[in-house]
Amino acid sequence: MAGKSLVGLVRSGEYQRSWLRPDLLAGLTIAAMLVPQAMAYAELGGLPPSAGFRAALVALPIYALIGTSRHLGVGPEPGTAILAAAAASQLAGGDPTRYAALMATIAGLIGLIALVAGVFRLGFVADLLSKPVLVGYITGVGLTLLSSQLAPMTGVMIDADHPFRRMWQFVTRLDQIDVATLCIGLSALLVILVLRRVRPTWPGALIGLGGAMVVVSVFDLDVAVVGEIETGFPVPGLPDVGWSDVTSLFPAAAGVALIGYTDNILTARSISTKEGYDVDADRELFALGAMNAAGSVMGGFAMSSSASRSFVPTTIGSKSQLSGLVTFASVIGFLLVGGSILAEIPRAGLAAVIVAAAFAVIDIDGFRRIAALSRPEAALAVVTCLAVIGVDLLTGVLVAVGLSMLLTLGRVARPRDAILGAGAGLDGWIDVDDERAQPLRGLLVYRFDGPLFFANGEYYVTRVRAALDANAGKETSVVLDMEGIGMVDTTAVDHLADLVDELEARGMVVGFARANREVLELFNNAGLIDRLGADRMFPTINAAVNEHRRRTTS
Repeated sequence: MAGKSLVGLVRSGEYQRSWLRPDLLAGLTIAAMLVPQAMAYAELGGLPPSAGFRAALVALPIYALIGTSRHLGVGPEPGTAILAAAAASQLAGGDPTRYAALMATIAGLIGLIALVAGVFRLGFVADLLSKPVLVGYITGVGLTLLSSQLAPMTGVMIDADHPFRRMWQFVTRLDQIDVATLCIGLSALLVILVLRRVRPTWPGALIGLGGAMVVVSVFDLDVAVVGEIETGFPVPGLPDVGWSDVTSLFPAAAGVALIGYTDNILTARSISTKEGYDVDADRELFALGAMNAAGSVMGGFAMSSSASRSFVPTTIGSKSQLSGLVTFASVIGFLLVGGSILAEIPRAGLAAVIVAAAFAVIDIDGFRRIAALSRPEAALAVVTCLAVIGVDLLTGVLVAVGLSMLLTLGRVARPRDAILGAGAGLDGWIDVDDERAQPLRGLLVYRFDGPLFFANGEYYVTRVRAALDANAGKETSVVLDMEGIGMVDTTAVDHLADLVDELEARGMVVGFARANREVLELFNNAGLIDRLGADRMFPTINAAVNEHRRRTTS
Protein backbone atom coordinates (compact mmCIF):
# COMPACT_ATOMS: atom_id res chain seq x y z
CA MET A 1 0.00 0.00 0.00
CA ALA A 2 1.64 3.21 -1.20
CA GLY A 3 2.31 6.07 1.20
CA LYS A 4 0.00 9.02 0.50
CA SER A 5 -0.90 12.33 2.07
CA LEU A 6 -4.40 12.90 3.41
CA VAL A 7 -5.33 14.57 0.13
CA GLY A 8 -4.07 11.53 -1.77
CA LEU A 9 -6.07 9.16 0.41
CA VAL A 10 -9.26 11.14 -0.11
CA ARG A 11 -8.77 11.57 -3.86
CA SER A 12 -8.05 7.88 -4.39
CA GLY A 13 -11.09 6.88 -2.37
CA GLU A 14 -8.95 4.93 0.11
CA TYR A 15 -10.14 6.89 3.12
CA GLN A 16 -12.80 4.83 4.88
CA ARG A 17 -15.62 6.13 7.04
CA SER A 18 -14.68 3.66 9.77
CA TRP A 19 -11.37 5.50 10.16
CA LEU A 20 -13.08 8.71 11.31
CA ARG A 21 -13.68 7.78 14.96
CA PRO A 22 -10.11 6.55 15.76
CA ASP A 23 -8.64 9.50 13.85
CA LEU A 24 -10.72 11.95 15.92
CA LEU A 25 -9.79 10.23 19.18
CA ALA A 26 -6.08 10.15 18.25
CA GLY A 27 -6.15 13.84 17.29
CA LEU A 28 -7.64 14.83 20.65
CA THR A 29 -5.14 12.66 22.52
CA ILE A 30 -2.16 14.10 20.67
CA ALA A 31 -3.44 17.64 21.28
CA ALA A 32 -3.43 16.95 25.01
CA MET A 33 0.19 15.77 24.69
CA LEU A 34 1.27 18.58 22.37
CA VAL A 35 0.10 21.56 24.45
CA PRO A 36 2.56 21.02 27.32
CA GLN A 37 5.30 19.71 25.02
CA ALA A 38 5.09 22.75 22.72
CA MET A 39 5.53 25.03 25.71
CA ALA A 40 8.32 22.96 27.25
CA TYR A 41 10.33 22.55 24.06
CA ALA A 42 10.03 26.25 23.24
CA GLU A 43 11.44 27.08 26.67
CA LEU A 44 14.15 24.49 26.10
CA GLY A 45 15.08 26.40 22.95
CA GLY A 46 15.22 29.67 24.89
CA LEU A 47 11.95 31.00 23.45
CA PRO A 48 8.60 31.95 24.98
CA PRO A 49 5.89 29.24 25.03
CA SER A 50 3.99 31.09 22.29
CA ALA A 51 6.76 30.19 19.84
CA GLY A 52 6.06 26.52 20.47
CA PHE A 53 2.39 26.96 19.64
CA ARG A 54 3.21 28.93 16.47
CA ALA A 55 5.52 26.17 15.32
CA ALA A 56 3.04 23.40 16.07
CA LEU A 57 0.08 25.14 14.46
CA VAL A 58 2.07 25.63 11.26
CA ALA A 59 3.50 22.11 11.13
CA LEU A 60 0.31 20.13 11.70
CA PRO A 61 -1.80 21.17 8.68
CA ILE A 62 1.18 21.34 6.30
CA TYR A 63 2.33 17.84 7.13
CA ALA A 64 -1.20 16.44 6.90
CA LEU A 65 -1.45 17.77 3.35
CA ILE A 66 2.07 16.82 2.18
CA GLY A 67 3.53 14.11 4.41
CA THR A 68 3.14 10.43 3.58
CA SER A 69 3.31 8.97 7.10
CA ARG A 70 -0.16 8.55 8.56
CA HIS A 71 1.07 8.69 12.14
CA LEU A 72 4.15 10.93 12.36
CA GLY A 73 3.77 13.44 15.21
CA VAL A 74 5.40 16.56 13.76
CA GLY A 75 6.11 19.84 15.48
CA PRO A 76 8.42 20.99 18.29
CA GLU A 77 10.94 18.36 19.37
CA PRO A 78 13.70 18.65 22.00
CA GLY A 79 16.68 17.47 19.91
CA THR A 80 16.28 19.96 17.08
CA ALA A 81 15.31 22.73 19.53
CA ILE A 82 18.48 22.38 21.54
CA LEU A 83 20.65 22.01 18.43
CA ALA A 84 19.24 25.21 16.95
CA ALA A 85 19.54 27.01 20.28
CA ALA A 86 23.23 26.14 20.52
CA ALA A 87 23.88 27.76 17.13
CA ALA A 88 21.69 30.84 17.66
CA SER A 89 23.01 31.67 21.13
CA GLN A 90 26.53 32.14 19.76
CA LEU A 91 25.37 35.06 17.60
CA ALA A 92 22.59 36.57 19.68
CA GLY A 93 24.79 38.43 22.16
CA GLY A 94 22.16 38.12 24.88
CA ASP A 95 19.52 40.04 22.87
CA PRO A 96 16.22 38.06 23.10
CA THR A 97 14.71 39.76 20.04
CA ARG A 98 17.74 38.97 17.92
CA TYR A 99 17.85 35.45 19.36
CA ALA A 100 14.24 34.79 18.29
CA ALA A 101 15.05 36.08 14.79
CA LEU A 102 18.10 33.81 14.57
CA MET A 103 16.05 30.78 15.67
CA ALA A 104 13.48 31.56 13.00
CA THR A 105 16.30 31.95 10.47
CA ILE A 106 17.62 28.48 11.27
CA ALA A 107 14.14 27.07 10.71
CA GLY A 108 13.96 28.87 7.36
CA LEU A 109 17.35 27.52 6.30
CA ILE A 110 16.33 24.01 7.29
CA GLY A 111 13.22 24.46 5.19
CA LEU A 112 15.23 25.66 2.19
CA ILE A 113 17.78 22.85 2.49
CA ALA A 114 15.10 20.17 2.81
CA LEU A 115 13.06 21.53 -0.10
CA VAL A 116 16.09 21.65 -2.41
CA ALA A 117 17.10 18.15 -1.28
CA GLY A 118 13.59 16.97 -2.07
CA VAL A 119 13.78 18.43 -5.56
CA PHE A 120 17.00 16.51 -6.20
CA ARG A 121 15.53 13.35 -4.60
CA LEU A 122 18.14 13.11 -1.86
CA GLY A 123 15.97 11.16 0.54
CA PHE A 124 18.68 8.53 0.80
CA VAL A 125 20.81 10.87 2.96
CA ALA A 126 19.05 9.46 6.01
CA ASP A 127 21.17 6.35 5.52
CA LEU A 128 24.34 8.33 6.30
CA LEU A 129 23.64 8.01 10.01
CA SER A 130 24.17 4.43 11.17
CA LYS A 131 22.36 2.86 14.11
CA PRO A 132 25.32 3.29 16.52
CA VAL A 133 25.59 6.98 15.59
CA LEU A 134 21.87 7.49 16.16
CA VAL A 135 21.90 5.64 19.49
CA GLY A 136 24.92 7.62 20.68
CA TYR A 137 23.49 10.92 19.44
CA ILE A 138 20.05 10.53 20.94
CA THR A 139 21.49 9.39 24.27
CA GLY A 140 23.84 12.37 24.28
CA VAL A 141 20.85 14.62 23.59
CA GLY A 142 18.96 13.00 26.45
CA LEU A 143 21.79 13.59 28.91
CA THR A 144 22.15 17.18 27.66
CA LEU A 145 18.42 17.70 28.21
CA LEU A 146 18.72 16.40 31.76
CA SER A 147 21.54 18.81 32.56
CA SER A 148 19.59 21.72 31.08
CA GLN A 149 16.68 21.19 33.47
CA LEU A 150 18.61 21.01 36.74
CA ALA A 151 17.93 24.70 37.44
CA PRO A 152 14.15 24.87 36.79
CA MET A 153 13.56 21.49 38.48
CA THR A 154 15.38 22.42 41.69
CA GLY A 155 15.56 26.21 41.88
CA VAL A 156 19.36 26.12 41.96
CA MET A 157 21.05 29.04 40.17
CA ILE A 158 22.93 27.53 37.22
CA ASP A 159 24.37 29.76 34.50
CA ALA A 160 26.80 27.39 32.75
CA ASP A 161 26.08 26.48 29.12
CA HIS A 162 27.92 23.13 29.04
CA PRO A 163 26.44 19.85 30.41
CA PHE A 164 29.47 18.94 32.54
CA ARG A 165 29.79 22.48 33.94
CA ARG A 166 26.06 22.56 34.69
CA MET A 167 26.35 19.32 36.64
CA TRP A 168 29.37 20.62 38.54
CA GLN A 169 27.57 23.84 39.47
CA PHE A 170 24.57 21.84 40.63
CA VAL A 171 26.68 19.54 42.83
CA THR A 172 28.51 22.48 44.41
CA ARG A 173 25.29 24.47 45.03
CA LEU A 174 23.03 21.86 46.59
CA ASP A 175 22.36 24.23 49.47
CA GLN A 176 20.38 26.43 47.04
CA ILE A 177 17.73 23.78 46.32
CA ASP A 178 14.22 25.17 46.74
CA VAL A 179 12.17 22.41 48.40
CA ALA A 180 8.82 23.56 46.99
CA THR A 181 10.17 23.77 43.43
CA LEU A 182 11.83 20.36 43.73
CA CYS A 183 8.69 18.72 45.10
CA ILE A 184 6.52 20.16 42.34
CA GLY A 185 8.98 19.05 39.66
CA LEU A 186 9.46 15.53 41.04
CA SER A 187 5.73 15.04 41.61
CA ALA A 188 4.87 16.06 38.04
CA LEU A 189 7.68 13.84 36.72
CA LEU A 190 6.43 10.87 38.74
CA VAL A 191 2.91 11.27 37.36
CA ILE A 192 4.19 11.49 33.78
CA LEU A 193 6.46 8.43 34.10
CA VAL A 194 3.85 6.27 35.84
CA LEU A 195 1.13 7.10 33.33
CA ARG A 196 3.57 6.50 30.47
CA ARG A 197 4.00 2.94 31.73
CA VAL A 198 0.49 2.02 32.90
CA ARG A 199 -1.67 4.22 30.63
CA PRO A 200 0.46 5.17 27.58
CA THR A 201 -2.51 6.64 25.69
CA TRP A 202 -3.35 9.09 28.48
CA PRO A 203 -1.97 12.64 28.26
CA GLY A 204 0.47 12.18 31.11
CA ALA A 205 2.20 15.54 30.63
CA LEU A 206 -1.09 17.44 30.73
CA ILE A 207 -2.28 15.53 33.80
CA GLY A 208 1.05 16.08 35.56
CA LEU A 209 1.01 19.80 34.85
CA GLY A 210 -2.62 20.08 35.87
CA GLY A 211 -1.87 18.39 39.17
CA ALA A 212 1.12 20.68 39.74
CA MET A 213 -1.04 23.75 39.15
CA VAL A 214 -3.63 22.53 41.64
CA VAL A 215 -1.01 21.85 44.31
CA VAL A 216 0.59 25.28 43.84
CA SER A 217 -2.80 26.98 44.05
CA VAL A 218 -4.12 25.03 47.06
CA PHE A 219 -0.98 25.43 49.15
CA ASP A 220 -0.15 28.90 47.79
CA LEU A 221 3.41 27.88 47.00
CA ASP A 222 5.93 30.51 45.97
CA VAL A 223 7.35 28.92 42.82
CA ALA A 224 8.13 30.31 39.36
CA VAL A 225 5.32 30.05 36.82
CA VAL A 226 5.21 30.45 33.04
CA GLY A 227 3.43 33.80 33.08
CA GLU A 228 1.32 35.44 30.39
CA ILE A 229 1.32 33.68 27.02
CA GLU A 230 0.81 35.59 23.80
CA THR A 231 -2.07 33.96 21.94
CA GLY A 232 -2.58 36.53 19.20
CA PHE A 233 -2.06 35.61 15.55
CA PRO A 234 1.50 36.58 14.53
CA VAL A 235 2.21 38.82 11.56
CA PRO A 236 3.98 36.77 8.87
CA GLY A 237 7.40 38.06 7.84
CA LEU A 238 10.99 37.13 7.19
CA PRO A 239 13.34 37.15 10.20
CA ASP A 240 15.20 40.45 10.66
CA VAL A 241 18.78 39.24 10.24
CA GLY A 242 21.74 40.10 8.03
CA TRP A 243 23.33 38.06 5.26
CA SER A 244 26.34 37.35 7.47
CA ASP A 245 23.98 35.75 10.00
CA VAL A 246 22.54 33.53 7.28
CA THR A 247 25.95 32.33 6.12
CA SER A 248 27.09 31.76 9.71
CA LEU A 249 24.02 29.71 10.55
CA PHE A 250 23.93 27.65 7.35
CA PRO A 251 26.30 24.83 8.49
CA ALA A 252 24.36 24.37 11.72
CA ALA A 253 21.06 24.39 9.82
CA ALA A 254 22.39 21.73 7.44
CA GLY A 255 23.30 19.52 10.39
CA VAL A 256 19.95 20.02 12.07
CA ALA A 257 18.19 19.30 8.76
CA LEU A 258 20.06 16.01 8.39
CA ILE A 259 19.34 14.94 11.95
CA GLY A 260 15.72 16.08 11.88
CA TYR A 261 15.04 14.34 8.58
CA THR A 262 16.76 11.15 9.72
CA ASP A 263 14.66 11.13 12.89
CA ASN A 264 11.51 11.67 10.82
CA ILE A 265 12.14 9.00 8.23
CA LEU A 266 13.31 6.33 10.68
CA THR A 267 10.32 6.87 12.94
CA ALA A 268 7.93 6.98 9.98
CA ARG A 269 9.36 3.78 8.47
CA SER A 270 9.27 1.86 11.74
CA ILE A 271 5.57 2.67 12.11
CA SER A 272 4.56 2.22 8.47
CA THR A 273 6.18 -1.23 8.33
CA LYS A 274 4.01 -2.40 11.22
CA GLU A 275 0.87 -0.71 9.86
CA GLY A 276 1.23 -2.04 6.31
CA TYR A 277 1.86 1.04 4.17
CA ASP A 278 4.87 2.82 2.67
CA VAL A 279 6.36 6.28 3.12
CA ASP A 280 7.96 8.32 0.35
CA ALA A 281 11.40 9.47 1.52
CA ASP A 282 11.57 12.39 -0.93
CA ARG A 283 8.07 13.60 -0.07
CA GLU A 284 9.08 13.50 3.59
CA LEU A 285 11.91 15.90 2.74
CA PHE A 286 9.39 18.24 1.11
CA ALA A 287 7.13 18.03 4.17
CA LEU A 288 9.99 18.78 6.56
CA GLY A 289 11.09 21.68 4.37
CA ALA A 290 7.64 23.17 3.97
CA MET A 291 6.74 23.12 7.65
CA ASN A 292 10.07 24.61 8.74
CA ALA A 293 9.95 27.30 6.04
CA ALA A 294 6.42 28.26 7.07
CA GLY A 295 7.37 28.12 10.74
CA SER A 296 10.19 30.55 10.09
CA VAL A 297 7.85 33.09 8.52
CA MET A 298 5.44 32.76 11.45
CA GLY A 299 8.10 33.30 14.12
CA GLY A 300 8.59 29.65 15.06
CA PHE A 301 11.74 27.54 15.34
CA ALA A 302 13.28 24.31 14.03
CA MET A 303 10.94 21.30 14.02
CA SER A 304 10.96 17.62 13.19
CA SER A 305 8.93 14.89 14.91
CA SER A 306 8.34 13.42 18.35
CA ALA A 307 8.51 9.64 18.78
CA SER A 308 6.04 9.72 21.67
CA ARG A 309 3.48 11.66 19.63
CA SER A 310 4.05 9.32 16.68
CA PHE A 311 3.53 5.94 18.30
CA VAL A 312 0.51 6.81 20.44
CA PRO A 313 -1.91 7.14 17.46
CA THR A 314 -1.15 3.56 16.43
CA THR A 315 -2.27 2.27 19.83
CA ILE A 316 -5.55 4.15 19.43
CA GLY A 317 -6.12 2.80 15.91
CA SER A 318 -5.61 6.00 13.91
CA LYS A 319 -5.43 5.35 10.17
CA SER A 320 -4.64 8.69 8.50
CA GLN A 321 -3.23 12.19 8.75
CA LEU A 322 -6.70 13.50 9.61
CA SER A 323 -5.66 13.06 13.24
CA GLY A 324 -3.12 15.86 12.66
CA LEU A 325 -5.84 18.25 11.51
CA VAL A 326 -7.93 17.31 14.53
CA THR A 327 -4.92 18.07 16.75
CA PHE A 328 -4.51 21.42 14.98
CA ALA A 329 -8.15 22.42 15.62
CA SER A 330 -8.03 21.16 19.21
CA VAL A 331 -4.92 23.16 20.09
CA ILE A 332 -6.47 26.33 18.66
CA GLY A 333 -9.62 25.71 20.68
CA PHE A 334 -7.60 25.10 23.83
CA LEU A 335 -5.66 28.35 23.39
CA LEU A 336 -8.84 30.35 22.83
CA VAL A 337 -10.64 28.88 25.83
CA GLY A 338 -7.88 28.06 28.30
CA GLY A 339 -4.96 30.24 27.32
CA SER A 340 -5.05 32.15 30.61
CA ILE A 341 -4.80 28.89 32.56
CA LEU A 342 -1.48 28.06 30.89
CA ALA A 343 0.10 31.13 32.46
CA GLU A 344 -0.18 29.47 35.89
CA ILE A 345 1.79 26.36 34.97
CA PRO A 346 4.83 25.99 37.27
CA ARG A 347 8.13 26.09 35.40
CA ALA A 348 9.24 23.07 37.41
CA GLY A 349 6.32 21.20 35.82
CA LEU A 350 7.50 22.11 32.33
CA ALA A 351 10.98 20.98 33.32
CA ALA A 352 9.45 17.65 34.33
CA VAL A 353 8.01 17.28 30.81
CA ILE A 354 11.49 17.75 29.33
CA VAL A 355 13.12 15.41 31.85
CA ALA A 356 10.53 12.75 30.99
CA ALA A 357 11.38 13.22 27.30
CA ALA A 358 15.07 12.84 28.16
CA PHE A 359 14.42 9.57 30.00
CA ALA A 360 12.53 8.31 26.96
CA VAL A 361 15.40 8.90 24.53
CA ILE A 362 18.33 7.68 26.64
CA ASP A 363 18.76 4.33 24.91
CA ILE A 364 20.57 2.00 27.32
CA ASP A 365 19.04 -1.07 25.66
CA GLY A 366 20.34 0.16 22.33
CA PHE A 367 23.89 0.31 23.70
CA ARG A 368 23.56 -3.21 25.11
CA ARG A 369 22.29 -4.66 21.85
CA ILE A 370 25.02 -3.01 19.77
CA ALA A 371 27.70 -4.14 22.25
CA ALA A 372 26.45 -7.71 21.99
CA LEU A 373 26.73 -7.60 18.20
CA SER A 374 29.84 -5.50 17.54
CA ARG A 375 32.37 -3.96 19.90
CA PRO A 376 33.72 -1.46 17.33
CA GLU A 377 30.19 -0.18 16.69
CA ALA A 378 29.51 -0.01 20.42
CA ALA A 379 32.66 2.09 20.78
CA LEU A 380 31.38 4.34 17.97
CA ALA A 381 28.09 4.83 19.86
CA VAL A 382 29.96 5.73 23.05
CA VAL A 383 32.26 8.16 21.23
CA THR A 384 29.24 9.81 19.61
CA CYS A 385 27.51 10.20 22.97
CA LEU A 386 30.61 11.66 24.63
CA ALA A 387 31.24 13.99 21.68
CA VAL A 388 27.66 15.28 21.83
CA ILE A 389 27.96 15.96 25.56
CA GLY A 390 31.59 17.06 25.69
CA VAL A 391 31.80 19.27 22.60
CA ASP A 392 28.40 20.20 21.24
CA LEU A 393 25.53 18.39 19.59
CA LEU A 394 26.30 19.27 15.99
CA THR A 395 30.06 18.74 16.19
CA GLY A 396 29.46 15.47 18.00
CA VAL A 397 27.24 14.20 15.21
CA LEU A 398 29.66 15.30 12.48
CA VAL A 399 32.52 13.56 14.29
CA ALA A 400 30.42 10.43 14.63
CA VAL A 401 29.42 10.44 10.96
CA GLY A 402 33.09 10.75 10.00
CA LEU A 403 34.07 7.88 12.30
CA SER A 404 31.17 5.80 11.00
CA MET A 405 32.35 6.31 7.43
CA LEU A 406 35.92 5.42 8.38
CA LEU A 407 34.69 2.26 10.06
CA THR A 408 32.68 1.38 6.98
CA LEU A 409 35.61 2.11 4.67
CA GLY A 410 37.83 -0.08 6.85
CA ARG A 411 35.39 -2.96 6.59
CA VAL A 412 35.06 -2.54 2.85
CA ALA A 413 38.79 -2.21 2.31
CA ARG A 414 39.57 -5.21 4.53
CA PRO A 415 36.66 -7.62 4.10
CA ARG A 416 36.56 -11.24 5.11
CA ASP A 417 38.29 -13.69 2.78
CA ALA A 418 38.66 -17.45 2.71
CA ILE A 419 40.27 -20.47 1.09
CA LEU A 420 37.47 -22.69 -0.18
CA GLY A 421 37.29 -26.46 -0.14
CA ALA A 422 34.92 -29.32 -0.96
CA GLY A 423 33.76 -32.21 1.18
CA ALA A 424 31.67 -35.35 1.12
CA GLY A 425 27.97 -34.58 0.92
CA LEU A 426 28.54 -30.92 -0.03
CA ASP A 427 27.19 -29.62 -3.31
CA GLY A 428 29.21 -26.40 -3.11
CA TRP A 429 32.49 -24.92 -1.98
CA ILE A 430 32.82 -23.54 1.56
CA ASP A 431 35.45 -22.07 3.88
CA VAL A 432 38.07 -24.66 4.85
CA ASP A 433 37.79 -23.40 8.43
CA ASP A 434 34.64 -25.53 8.43
CA GLU A 435 35.75 -29.04 9.41
CA ARG A 436 33.55 -30.56 6.69
CA ALA A 437 35.62 -29.01 3.88
CA GLN A 438 39.12 -29.80 2.69
CA PRO A 439 41.16 -27.98 0.01
CA LEU A 440 41.77 -29.90 -3.20
CA ARG A 441 45.39 -30.91 -3.62
CA GLY A 442 47.19 -28.79 -6.19
CA LEU A 443 44.41 -26.21 -6.37
CA LEU A 444 43.80 -22.98 -4.49
CA VAL A 445 40.25 -21.62 -4.57
CA TYR A 446 40.29 -18.12 -3.03
CA ARG A 447 37.24 -16.01 -2.15
CA PHE A 448 37.15 -12.28 -1.30
CA ASP A 449 33.90 -10.92 0.20
CA GLY A 450 33.89 -7.27 -0.80
CA PRO A 451 34.32 -4.83 -3.69
CA LEU A 452 37.80 -4.74 -5.20
CA PHE A 453 38.99 -1.16 -5.66
CA PHE A 454 41.88 1.22 -5.19
CA ALA A 455 41.83 0.95 -1.38
CA ASN A 456 42.27 -2.82 -1.25
CA GLY A 457 43.76 -3.94 -4.56
CA GLU A 458 47.25 -4.41 -3.12
CA TYR A 459 45.77 -6.04 0.00
CA TYR A 460 43.98 -8.59 -2.23
CA VAL A 461 47.27 -9.49 -3.89
CA THR A 462 49.04 -9.95 -0.55
CA ARG A 463 46.22 -12.16 0.75
CA VAL A 464 46.44 -14.43 -2.30
CA ARG A 465 50.21 -14.67 -1.83
CA ALA A 466 49.73 -15.52 1.86
CA ALA A 467 47.26 -18.27 0.97
CA LEU A 468 49.75 -19.76 -1.48
CA ASP A 469 52.69 -19.47 0.92
CA ALA A 470 50.72 -21.29 3.61
CA ASN A 471 50.76 -24.36 1.37
CA ALA A 472 53.88 -23.63 -0.65
CA GLY A 473 54.89 -25.90 -3.49
CA LYS A 474 51.64 -27.81 -3.92
CA GLU A 475 49.40 -25.58 -6.05
CA THR A 476 49.52 -25.77 -9.81
CA SER A 477 46.23 -23.95 -10.33
CA VAL A 478 44.57 -20.92 -8.76
CA VAL A 479 40.86 -20.15 -9.04
CA LEU A 480 39.85 -16.65 -7.94
CA ASP A 481 36.19 -16.76 -6.91
CA MET A 482 34.58 -13.44 -7.86
CA GLU A 483 31.05 -14.01 -6.57
CA GLY A 484 31.63 -11.92 -3.44
CA ILE A 485 33.21 -9.12 -5.49
CA GLY A 486 30.35 -7.02 -6.76
CA MET A 487 32.52 -4.41 -8.47
CA VAL A 488 36.10 -3.88 -9.59
CA ASP A 489 37.70 -0.55 -10.47
CA THR A 490 40.53 0.15 -12.90
CA THR A 491 43.20 0.28 -10.18
CA ALA A 492 42.18 -3.17 -8.95
CA VAL A 493 42.22 -4.55 -12.52
CA ASP A 494 45.86 -3.49 -12.83
CA HIS A 495 46.64 -5.28 -9.55
CA LEU A 496 44.87 -8.39 -10.83
CA ALA A 497 46.81 -8.29 -14.11
CA ASP A 498 50.09 -8.05 -12.21
CA LEU A 499 49.01 -10.94 -9.95
CA VAL A 500 48.19 -13.10 -12.96
CA ASP A 501 51.63 -12.39 -14.46
CA GLU A 502 53.29 -13.24 -11.15
CA LEU A 503 51.43 -16.52 -10.68
CA GLU A 504 51.95 -17.63 -14.26
CA ALA A 505 55.67 -16.87 -13.88
CA ARG A 506 55.59 -19.33 -10.96
CA GLY A 507 54.12 -21.98 -13.25
CA MET A 508 50.51 -21.74 -12.10
CA VAL A 509 47.35 -21.71 -14.19
CA VAL A 510 45.00 -18.89 -13.17
CA GLY A 511 41.23 -18.83 -13.68
CA PHE A 512 38.34 -16.62 -12.57
CA ALA A 513 35.00 -18.05 -11.44
CA ARG A 514 31.52 -16.52 -11.11
CA ALA A 515 32.41 -12.97 -12.18
CA ASN A 516 29.35 -10.84 -12.94
CA ARG A 517 28.68 -9.18 -16.28
CA GLU A 518 30.04 -5.76 -15.29
CA VAL A 519 33.29 -7.25 -13.99
CA LEU A 520 33.73 -9.38 -17.14
CA GLU A 521 33.16 -6.30 -19.29
CA LEU A 522 35.87 -4.43 -17.37
CA PHE A 523 38.22 -7.42 -17.73
CA ASN A 524 37.56 -7.43 -21.45
CA ASN A 525 38.16 -3.69 -21.84
CA ALA A 526 41.40 -4.03 -19.87
CA GLY A 527 42.61 -6.85 -22.14
CA LEU A 528 42.72 -9.37 -19.30
CA ILE A 529 40.44 -11.85 -21.06
CA ASP A 530 42.51 -11.68 -24.24
CA ARG A 531 45.65 -12.31 -22.21
CA LEU A 532 44.24 -15.34 -20.34
CA GLY A 533 41.71 -16.61 -22.83
CA ALA A 534 37.93 -16.71 -22.52
CA ASP A 535 38.16 -20.34 -21.42
CA ARG A 536 39.69 -19.17 -18.12
CA MET A 537 36.49 -17.31 -17.19
CA PHE A 538 34.33 -19.97 -15.54
CA PRO A 539 30.62 -19.65 -14.71
CA THR A 540 31.01 -21.84 -11.57
CA ILE A 541 33.75 -23.08 -9.27
CA ASN A 542 32.93 -26.67 -10.21
CA ALA A 543 33.57 -25.86 -13.87
CA ALA A 544 36.99 -24.46 -12.98
CA VAL A 545 37.78 -27.48 -10.78
CA ASN A 546 36.73 -29.93 -13.50
CA GLU A 547 39.07 -28.16 -15.92
CA HIS A 548 41.89 -28.43 -13.36
CA ARG A 549 41.27 -32.15 -12.93
CA ARG A 550 41.13 -32.74 -16.67
CA ARG A 551 44.38 -30.90 -17.19
CA THR A 552 46.28 -32.58 -14.33
CA THR A 553 45.14 -36.13 -15.13
CA SER A 554 45.58 -36.02 -18.88
